Amino acid sequence: MDGLTFYKLIHILKEKLINSKLNTLTIDKDSVFLSFYAGGIFNLEYRAAPAPPVLKKVVNIIGESPGAISAIHGAFVTDIGTFSYERACFIELKKRKASGKLLTYKLILEPAGNYANFFLLSSEDIILYSLSPRTIDADRNIGAGGRYSLPKANKKYTLLKYDGAVSFNELSGFYPVTAKYADMLLEKYSFAESCRIIQNNLLDDKFYIDEKGKVIPFYIDNAKVITYEYLGDYFCVKENKSASKDISRRIKKLYTLKRDKYLDLAEKLEQELNTAKKYQEILDEAELIKNNLYKVQAAGKYIFEKYSKDGICEVEYNVEHGDNLQKKSEKLFKKAFRLKKSVSLIEERLQDTMQLALFSEEQIFYAETLSEEELSEFEKILDDESKNKNKKQKKELLKPFLEYVGDGFRLYAGKNSASNHELVFKFAQSDDIWFHGRNIPSAHIIIRLEKAELTNEIIEFAAKVTAYYSKYGSESLIDIDYTYKKYVTKPKNTPAGFVIYKRFKTITVKPFTMQEISNYGLLK
Repeated sequence: MDGLTFYKLIHILKEKLINSKLNTLTIDKDSVFLSFYAGGIFNLEYRAAPAPPVLKKVVNIIGESPGAISAIHGAFVTDIGTFSYERACFIELKKRKASGKLLTYKLILEPAGNYANFFLLSSEDIILYSLSPRTIDADRNIGAGGRYSLPKANKKYTLLKYDGAVSFNELSGFYPVTAKYADMLLEKYSFAESCRIIQNNLLDDKFYIDEKGKVIPFYIDNAKVITYEYLGDYFCVKENKSASKDISRRIKKLYTLKRDKYLDLAEKLEQELNTAKKYQEILDEAELIKNNLYKVQAAGKYIFEKYSKDGICEVEYNVEHGDNLQKKSEKLFKKAFRLKKSVSLIEERLQDTMQLALFSEEQIFYAETLSEEELSEFEKILDDESKNKNKKQKKELLKPFLEYVGDGFRLYAGKNSASNHELVFKFAQSDDIWFHGRNIPSAHIIIRLEKAELTNEIIEFAAKVTAYYSKYGSESLIDIDYTYKKYVTKPKNTPAGFVIYKRFKTITVKPFTMQEISNYGLLK
């Protein structure tokens, strides 16, 4: 459930539940059931897991009330609200004790995807009960006894503060789907006018269902209209969606482990490289000993002459008892030459390791963004690779890459790692131009020139498409590397979609918006 839909739902429920009485609150696994009396019984279920979380009206309630929870039974609802357009809301409750003392509590609902949670707070915002240890912020204390704090906002713009934003994907509360429909308003209205239209729509009681069954909290053309009572039907986990979530989790887990392994290896290689780069110091000491051997008669401190490009200087050198300076010098020479030779090898291995870590990060990115059908296909490809099935079987599973026909050129975009491999190493020609996000997960893009010269406009266009289809497509500026395809290679025994490249240039661009990508027919 996106932030806008949640905001609208809470706005509707506030009118119904303000001043009502909370009869009971029960917990059943990852679901919270709330039974209110508001001129009649009004039951809600807040299901935190499995994702997607949902808040819906139900007939019956189940579960039990832990000790801290039962204390709020019989309290009255005095306020309900959200925290801007973030996926979090509060229900303020007041209950008078037999002694006459008035106690204040807060219920906090955080329907934030896989990190959805529920809290009971005291009047001082101390956590009395939490449903789960799940939290999107690793440094946030959500245990009983800690002070509650909101999750960190991941976007700086909102419907009320939008100066500087160029797409609704940059605004808090918007998912890619809702941002896509919101960006369509920009064809007719300014950004400010579009924001006001959406704000006004959030104050009515209608939800709109698009042709794919996605819930949109503001008006869209040719959509089915429902009210909040039926909202839960569109957030129920269907078997195929649950399966796709499992596939996504499996892929993310696999490549998170691989990424962390490569990053650990890279850290060790960095240390080895730093040591190897000190070969000159070792070589200098070997030369110093060799050039001053004739001075040494026994253990003690000597003044050695050190030769350099700046001339000759004197340095103090301590000879320990039992030192064989001839052998020590020879060993230092060998060590220095060995380290010098290893520098380029370690640098190459470090580069490959960082590329493998980036490749793993790219697979995590795909696992989070691919459709159910594409995830299923992705899983089959991974299974085939692990079982060493033949290439023909893999190729049959691949979907074609995206294509855009420009003025004198064609642009092709990979859709996942297997599609990227097919595009770059089976389809692309040596003089095609290849684009990829600099040190970030992104789609692989190919430009094929037909009747046009390679202009700055074509380079910028391809770079903006690449930036949009990157992990940081909502950022304001992104660095994109590009080079001729002939300089892009795949090392032996590396997975499909993994590449290394050289002789590249870098351009910094502002990513296309979803609306612009849609206009070019490049929307996945």
